[in-house]
Formats: sequence, structure tokens, C-alpha cells
Amino acid sequence: MDRLSQEQSRRNVEADTAWALYEPHRVRVTRLLLAARSPSAKRLCLLGAGNLNDFDLVVLMSAFSELVVVDVDAESLQRGLTRQGFACDERIQLVAPADVTGIFTDLSLMLPDQPVSDVLVERCLAAIQHPPRMSEIGPCDVVASVGLLTQLIESVVKSIGESHPRFWEVVAAVRLQHLLLLLELTQADGNAVLVTEVVSSDSCIALRSVNESDLKSLLTKEISARNFFTGTNPAALHQLLQTEPRLASQLTRIEFSSPWLWQFIARIYAVYGVLLWKNGSNVARL
Repeated sequence: MDRLSQEQSRRNVEADTAWALYEPHRVRVTRLLLAARSPSAKRLCLLGAGNLNDFDLVVLMSAFSELVVVDVDAESLQRGLTRQGFACDERIQLVAPADVTGIFTDLSLMLPDQPVSDVLVERCLAAIQHPPRMSEIGPCDVVASVGLLTQLIESVVKSIGESHPRFWEVVAAVRLQHLLLLLELTQADGNAVLVTEVVSSDSCIALRSVNESDLKSLLTKEISARNFFTGTNPAALHQLLQTEPRLASQLTRIEFSSPWLWQFIARIYAVYGVLLWKNGSNVARL
């Protein structure tokens, strides 16, 4: 297992004790996935599912007849399925270990406190342009990425480093590739859901005391002050979805949810969701 995969596995073990803390967040995520479901939808795919703390499988498996869970850490998926009583459910397909970027191994060869060669950066960019095919998943009615985008971007931060002159080029490529993967795995009349963090209590202490009704205005202020995670500014993401031809050509509608709070052990995150309608699908509004 490479350096970045080992770190993700460690975090998944740490999060095993946080099941109860996740409950409000889990309710919101599960609600989003149900909102993305058309009446005929049967197959749900969860990218970067980890230990499944983000998802209420009892609710989801009553709405979908098939579930595909994908992660770089196979053991965390097994622990999560066992915790929720689905360890031996034949309706659930595990795809693990799976690196959805195809560059974890290359990134693990880099350290931000050491010189990073252009050769390695070019190799990563080339690999991003030709990501691994995930044919074993097949098209799904709903495909979701929950908290995975920031993990992928953080892997670039911890490898290339934010001071590297090509840092943003790699981050932008990883983000675009991830959005394209979401839509690639979503069948023509299906929907994709992206849930991502925008800022944490590490840099925005007000998250520890804000009422959720005031969260949107707080985030507007923080984003104006450029206090947000690299690559997750909702306005910039919305613009990308509307103007990047490879994304926009597949979408008929984009809708952002209201933000909510998610407590992860000692840290609190502000989170939002994006629902992407592909090729004229028609489901309930958020």
C-alpha cells in the first residue's frame, strides 16, 4: 500500500469511533441521495465510501436494489458494512482497493518538503488525462462522491505542495477528472451527487457556534475572504460545471443544496451538496 493509501486507511480507523457524531451529517447525505433517485432507479454507487459513516444503509437499501461501494481501503468498507448489518448482503458489490485517480502511486513518490521533478508532475498530468477504466462498476442510476474530492486534492497538497508552480494545474486536473468520472459512471437518465467540505473550524472558529440558519451568510463572508479549501469554492465549481464543455454538454440541470455542519471528532466542517441531472432526468428538488 502506498503512502497516501496508508494515510487514508489510518483516518478511516480513526473515524470508526465517530459513528454517533456523524448522525446529522449522515441524515443530510442520505436525504440528498434519495432526492437524486428517480422512481425507476435501482443502482446506487458510492465513490470513496470509506467506513460508510456518511450513509444510512438501512434507508438506502430500502430505496435501491443494488449498491456499489468503491474505496482505496477494502478493510474500511468491510468494517462499515459489518457495523450496519450488511456484511453478507449479496446486493452489495465491493470495488476495492480502487484508486479512482490512477495517480496515488506517483503522488506517493513525492514529498512537498523535497524538490518535485517536472517529470513526475508530467507523469501525473498524463495519467489524469487517461484515468483507470472502472468497467466493473458499469452505469448506475445514482453515483455519489461524499467527502472524496477534498481527499483527492489533499493528496496533491501533501505530495506536490502548494508552493509548487504547477500545484494548481494538477489540482484543477484532478477536480475535473473526478467530475467527469462521476458523470461517466452515471447512466444517461441518472443523477450524480457531489458532497464536499468548503471550510473547517481550524480556520473558521465561528463554525463551532453558528446556527445552521446563519451558516450560508457566514460562508459567503468566509469565501469573500478567500477562506475555503482549495478547489471547493461553490461559485467556482458552479462556473466550471457550466462552462467546461465536457461537463456542460452532459448536464441539463445543476442544483446546489443549502450548507450544513458536519462534526468529525474534534473538527467541524461546513459542507454542501451538488445534484447533477444528466440528460434530462427528472427528480425531486432539494
